[in-house]
Amino acid sequence: MEAILKPNELLVEQRRLVLGGMGGIGKTQLAIAFAERHRYSYESIFWLNATSSKTLQASLHQLAQHILPPDELKHCDDNQLIVHVSRWLSETDNTRWLLIFDNYDEPDQYQITKYYPHASHGSIIITTRLPHLVRGAVIKVQHLDRLEDSLHILETRSERQNVKSGQ
Repeated sequence: MEAILKPNELLVEQRRLVLGGMGGIGKTQLAIAFAERHRYSYESIFWLNATSSKTLQASLHQLAQHILPPDELKHCDDNQLIVHVSRWLSETDNTRWLLIFDNYDEPDQYQITKYYPHASHGSIIITTRLPHLVRGAVIKVQHLDRLEDSLHILETRSERQNVKSGQ
């Protein structure tokens, strides 16, 4: 994930990562863990609920509250809001941002690309059950087959040593 998403001063391009897999497999948790681990690599990180166009629009409104003056925000309709957010993300001195579009599981309902900034910089993570319908570098999140792998993750996340099955 790091190789795909981390900002690179020498390579100016928008980076997109698609985390695909079954529901409940951990796509959202993986995206959150990445954002937490690399929070100092980005100047801004925004989580957007992409379950539907309505929830995504509400998330964009919350994002806009952080970047737009209140007077400008209250006069924006949904389309203007998308334009203002995209314009802010596209500013040439604003290149170190991460957007997480979470739960884009019904691509036939709306086009997520409408909400991408027109910038040639920044990083985007999309979590979805249908990764083959979303453009970007795809990582398929799968369940762990080996008990040892699960225990290693538990050790790491819980900061405990020598976690064993049955403890």
